[in-house]
Amino acid sequence: MGAERLAAYSDGVVAIIVTIMVLDLHPPARADVASLARLWPVFSAYVLSFLIVSIYWMNHHHLLHANRRIGRDVMWFNLLWLFCLSLFPFTTAFVSSSRGSPLAVSLYALLGSLTGFAFLLLGVSLSRRNADVEVVGRIARQRQRKNLFALALNVAAVFLAFVWVPLALACLALPAIAYFLPDRRVETS
Repeated sequence: MGAERLAAYSDGVVAIIVTIMVLDLHPPARADVASLARLWPVFSAYVLSFLIVSIYWMNHHHLLHANRRIGRDVMWFNLLWLFCLSLFPFTTAFVSSSRGSPLAVSLYALLGSLTGFAFLLLGVSLSRRNADVEVVGRIARQRQRKNLFALALNVAAVFLAFVWVPLALACLALPAIAYFLPDRRVETS
């Protein structure tokens, strides 16, 4: 299997994940501002999850674009990463339906941590297989600090959810905001 086929498969799975998440958005029973305002936890959870999944999808695109050689290890790590991503609709619905309970936010952060770790394993595996490609090493070094920082914030949010939910949510949103900003070093690679 080539990197293009792996990318196409992953694109399809990510599209399904985003579609499943949006299916949990239901209009309010009444057409007034108060009813619409009560949906903010559901909509906020969806927006954060959409951003996270989209950022992973874009990073996956950059990762596979820079790497041409894949093997069984890469395919398995890619499947592990997709498995973790596929659980986002569940945890997103849990956070929104529980109105951000500590357990739901902690589970969401744990999933974010596992997804980040799976993506890290995928990146390391690809870097090893494509170590001779100069751009691979440069992108890996540029992203490593940001990826580890995001992973650390996700792990911290697992525990902070039981202390103060808004702080845990800020820890989850901060990496999404940081990744949302364009990284010209990667764009030009």
